[in-house]
Amino acid sequence: MASEVAPCMPLHLFRRAPAASASRRPRPADICRRLSESLDLLLVARPEGLTAGGTVADSDSSSSSSCSEAGQLPEAAAPPSSISSGAVAEARREELQRIVSEDVRKQLRLVLEAFEEPSEPAAQRAAACKGVGDHLTDSAGQLLAQFLAADLPCRLVASLADLTFEVRKDVISVFSAIVRMGDRLAAEQQVHDYVSNHPRFYRLLVEGYGRPEIAIHCGMMLRSCARHRRLVAAFLDQPGVVTRLISFTSHGGDRSFDVSSDAFSSLHDFLLMHKDVSVVFLETKFHEFFGLYNGLVQSDDYVTQRQALKLLGEILLSRPFMKVMMLYIGEDQFLQIHMKLLRADSKAIQFEAFHIFKIFVANPQKPPRVQQILYKNKDKLVRLLETFATRQDDRQFLEDRNTVIGKLYALELVPPKPSTPTGGAVSGAASSGSFGGSATAAAAATSATESVQQQTPPPALQQQPSSM
Repeated sequence: MASEVAPCMPLHLFRRAPAASASRRPRPADICRRLSESLDLLLVARPEGLTAGGTVADSDSSSSSSCSEAGQLPEAAAPPSSISSGAVAEARREELQRIVSEDVRKQLRLVLEAFEEPSEPAAQRAAACKGVGDHLTDSAGQLLAQFLAADLPCRLVASLADLTFEVRKDVISVFSAIVRMGDRLAAEQQVHDYVSNHPRFYRLLVEGYGRPEIAIHCGMMLRSCARHRRLVAAFLDQPGVVTRLISFTSHGGDRSFDVSSDAFSSLHDFLLMHKDVSVVFLETKFHEFFGLYNGLVQSDDYVTQRQALKLLGEILLSRPFMKVMMLYIGEDQFLQIHMKLLRADSKAIQFEAFHIFKIFVANPQKPPRVQQILYKNKDKLVRLLETFATRQDDRQFLEDRNTVIGKLYALELVPPKPSTPTGGAVSGAASSGSFGGSATAAAAATSATESVQQQTPPPALQQQPSSM
């Protein structure tokens, strides 16, 4: 009888077809809620989240219980009500951080999956399931809106040091995906509004340079923002944050070379990636910015000094920064800095300083104060420049040097102006060779800018600094 029974059909033909991935994925609200709860519990796991007796602070007990009920943590991982030994308390705290970090990572992977799906080719999405592409895009847009509404970017950055190394990398991946989503999902306005309305976001990222374990992660997120014009504008709208970033670029002390170099890379990108935005900042905050930045130029640390000079040269010799250049070379205090650097012990610093100094000399409309200083010191400057050793095949430098020497020889003394309350002091300082400040320097620089802003330095002086 068994031989008369029809053979069984393959079992896989009777299996229920898997539902679309979008239907299995948790709702955006659930993902953000779970992520928020995990971050709340991570605060409890911090040492300051425990009382002296080792008990959990009452203010965070509700977050802890809700997370446990949601299945995020096993019961054994909850902090005990009393801990007699500090070592046991520390072990429990580390275990709690590890478990919560894993749950954060799980939620971040869901977020990343939703954010990255719209980047797949439209043809592949249509071939997989007609109409699903639009749903995925809508889902990602909803998730982005709720992710920002829950203030999760700031909360993740604030908790970065409490997460494990692998989870920190996931935070960076999610953040990069959010920044990239702008054009694809028309979400640029949402991201810009969030960054503009949450000034602490950039503060948290910059302050991350103060913690070596997360400094590089924060730097990567800062440079992701520097790629987008509106995010650069939001960053530069916070001068205090820019000032703080500059303070982290200096080498030496307790700060490691890697951290300060990373901070300088971030500053470089914010100033040069979108020049039409940064030029407005530099013109508006000219004295505040360069008053601080020239501290890096005069640093005792060789690496800091050379990096600062190279970036300054890139700014001043870039056409969009023409007005900034004219303001800079109109300041006699700044001329003093670079004249001193021409006598530096390091040949590399001498050459970098020369490529800034030559712009002062090439200016056809020098302010009187700058003209006087150059004229009074031209013989010494010529003798110094003639001692600069370089490769004979470095034709560009030789041409620049000869041009500068020729212009120094051609300088004439500016006729003295009628005596004024401040005029005597200026004239006396120039005669003595002192390169101190002048109350009229800013006005002279502005006047020079207005008269020559349409002019361009000689072609030989627009080249990038020669490599050493």
